[in-house]
Amino acid sequence: METQHLAVAVMHCEKCVANVTRHYEELPGVASVAVDLEGQQVDVTFDPAQVVLDDLLHALGDTNFKVAVMPNEGEHPFAAEIAADAAEKAKKDAEKAQVCDGGMKEASSDASPDEALASDSTSAPKADSAADEPRSASIRLAIEGMHCANCAASIESHYRKTPGVIDVAVNLANNTGRVVFDPAQASVDDMLAVFDNLAFTAEIIPDDAPLVDERRRAREAARAKRDRKVFGISEVLTVIIVAIGMIPGWHMGVGGALAGLFAAEPTHVQAMFAANILLLALTVPVQFGCGARFYKGAWGSLKGGSANMDVLVALGTSIAFLFSLWITFLPVITSDWTSHEALAINDGMPYFETCAMLITFVLLGKMLESRAKGATNQAIESLMNLTPPTARVVRGGKEREVPLAQVVAGDTVLVRPGEKMPVDGVVVEGSTEVDESMLTGETMPVVKVAGDAVTGGTQNTTGSVTVRALRVGADSTLARIVRAVEDAQGTKAPIQRIADRIAAVFVPAILIIALLVFCVWFFVVPAGSDGRLVQALMPAIAVICVACPCALGLATPTALTVGMGKGAQLGVLIKDGTVLETMGSLTAAVFDKTGTLTVGEPMVTVCDVPDESLRLAAALEERSEHPLARAVVRYAEGRGLAPLPAAETFEAVVGEGVHGVVEGREVFVGVGKAADGAAGAAGSLVAVDGVPAGRIQFRDEPKSDAAATVRELADDFAVVSYMVTGDAAPSARSIAEEVGIADDHVFAGVKPLEKADCVRAVRSAADVAELASAAEGAEGEGSRGSAAGRRPVLAFVGDGINDAPALAAADIGVALASGTDVALDAGSVVLMRNRLSDLVVALRLSKATMRKIKQNLFWALIYNCIMIPLAAVGILAPALAGAAMALSSVSVVSNSLLLKRFK
Repeated sequence: METQHLAVAVMHCEKCVANVTRHYEELPGVASVAVDLEGQQVDVTFDPAQVVLDDLLHALGDTNFKVAVMPNEGEHPFAAEIAADAAEKAKKDAEKAQVCDGGMKEASSDASPDEALASDSTSAPKADSAADEPRSASIRLAIEGMHCANCAASIESHYRKTPGVIDVAVNLANNTGRVVFDPAQASVDDMLAVFDNLAFTAEIIPDDAPLVDERRRAREAARAKRDRKVFGISEVLTVIIVAIGMIPGWHMGVGGALAGLFAAEPTHVQAMFAANILLLALTVPVQFGCGARFYKGAWGSLKGGSANMDVLVALGTSIAFLFSLWITFLPVITSDWTSHEALAINDGMPYFETCAMLITFVLLGKMLESRAKGATNQAIESLMNLTPPTARVVRGGKEREVPLAQVVAGDTVLVRPGEKMPVDGVVVEGSTEVDESMLTGETMPVVKVAGDAVTGGTQNTTGSVTVRALRVGADSTLARIVRAVEDAQGTKAPIQRIADRIAAVFVPAILIIALLVFCVWFFVVPAGSDGRLVQALMPAIAVICVACPCALGLATPTALTVGMGKGAQLGVLIKDGTVLETMGSLTAAVFDKTGTLTVGEPMVTVCDVPDESLRLAAALEERSEHPLARAVVRYAEGRGLAPLPAAETFEAVVGEGVHGVVEGREVFVGVGKAADGAAGAAGSLVAVDGVPAGRIQFRDEPKSDAAATVRELADDFAVVSYMVTGDAAPSARSIAEEVGIADDHVFAGVKPLEKADCVRAVRSAADVAELASAAEGAEGEGSRGSAAGRRPVLAFVGDGINDAPALAAADIGVALASGTDVALDAGSVVLMRNRLSDLVVALRLSKATMRKIKQNLFWALIYNCIMIPLAAVGILAPALAGAAMALSSVSVVSNSLLLKRFK
């Protein structure tokens, strides 16, 4: 018989345990199954003649549990999923607590954090029960046919009117959408049926697929090729139309030559008519061929009950085209081929060149805009390309190359020098050096030997290794990073509400303005040489063609897409547009101590325990996974006390320590009382057979960048820092002093589940006035100065696993993750490189992105505020108005792309 140690996640209760047990016991050859619910693990004892590892890995295939081989050392393979589950539970608990805290007394502004915590914990009523949250499901959509902000607004409006829809967000920048709905009220078919009455098409993007897959990328490339072809035709025809219609002498010269084919001595009117007919023949392909997309888009938009940019383009060019037709056929209508009355309107010169130039300029703008929008996703594209398309796996003793999508957890994968790791896994054979700079930012390769974890997308440099796959496909670290960024890019920042409100009324408002302009020029302004109709019609057309809702629609999503993509490249994942905007207003940060402000590996600093007692204590501590226990074992081994004896019994008591029997003697290591009766939490008391043997004291060194980060937060951003720890007050305040956190901003002796209470206590105690006082005098480049008048915005910074309740309770949860230990779902911001200084990077990136969004909104609004009046007073010709409209969107996207230079 053999026993296989497996990781199973995520199990919640005894029913899950029973389910897992039943599935494994049903396998022939399985002798026993032992499930560890707390550790999310299972030990399966089986007959290798009847059961192989592959059978064990796929035994739960018809359930929602994930299975992988449990490594002997290192993190749990599904640490991220476990953290996500804990975070979700903590979030619900925090929401319940916030509801219950409504009647809680506020802590006074001068109260210390410890007093505020005491008040918070004693006065908060406990919720006995809470109503179950409504069920929800979500789908991602790839949407085609959107051109401007009104398109996105129209889709969102139709979804909000659909029964069962909880939330919807449409991203114009990457032409995607996400819909959250109640599956009890609506189906996926209902969600797709929304597009039946709209001019857009949509398809579902599978959850395990990237937003831009190969099929969609090929389709977009074909569309871009088609757009270039259409623009090329429109460009050539427009150049000819403009040359004939606007170069002095060309119009009558061409017209006279054409008319001469039908009459010996054509009149001036006949020559003009002939030239106009030629211009009409050249304009029709541009107007109704190259410009067909605008008519289709306008019809679909109006049919859906809204008006988008296509309505403006189609209406403006159609008015100019119909007016030109009237001018062209006036001699036919009047049957006058000799007098100048047939040329009474604009001397017989039509405006076909205006129609052609408008459509050509708008096509050029849309083509450049599309290319620029594609560049906004380059960060995601580069991340997606890090993993190889295939992997070399060993199955049945044979090596074969298979597509990466066919690799499953438990597969054995061979990786040669120079290749990229195709999966997350653990090295089972061989040794090498791996370049992990894509995750950690460290340029020096990391040595990997058997038992070490590797991450998909990292570069194998020197040796061949055999890796057992633990996380593949959508579960891999890289895929989760990409998914987090894609989901973040699909969200909206609150500032986008400004653009949404304007876009909702933009086109109707422009049409009303154009009508008013026409009426003023026709009825109020004295008639000029061109007559009232011409002088009124041209400014009205210019108003219609110069207005641009596209720039407003692209202002926010393009900046978010570029900013969040850049953050991913820098190891900073900001997972929500709201969080990105809120982060720029951060006023207070609560830091977990161990593993966040400190390196998380305590060392023994003082030990007065005799060697024999220390040997027994280390033997007992060897059974524990606690960081202090590991420090004791390392210290004992360093004093030459190895090998350590095996503990006969072992028991850990939360908050007290460990005790057991070693070599027949009762040994205790943990919290005790000092000689003066004070609690000895600053170190550990060692007792053998009930007799104190001495004391061990520890120290966890602050991270090298901790003090600089706290200082930068205060100086550059006026952020007040707090610290929370389970350590006793003396050792906690010692660390706080080193990193620059005030003594009265330290929460000491806090249990893990009480950290969320600390966050709520800070929110109660650190009101606006206190923060303004603390921030007074803050200086430095990028400083926000006094914090007076700012709403307190709190961030909790922790390791993302044990701190899940506190992360959920804060306005912004910042999770540190090291390498493959990626708690992607634990915080709203994840610092992938485990550097505390990246919190400052996240703040600067947030401010830079918000600055770009505001710039984009300003330029989009100021463009319309300036151009519309210029068009209304007749300064801006319709053709130039079309060019200006086309370039406005390009300028907004180009401005967003400047974020790629962020450092």
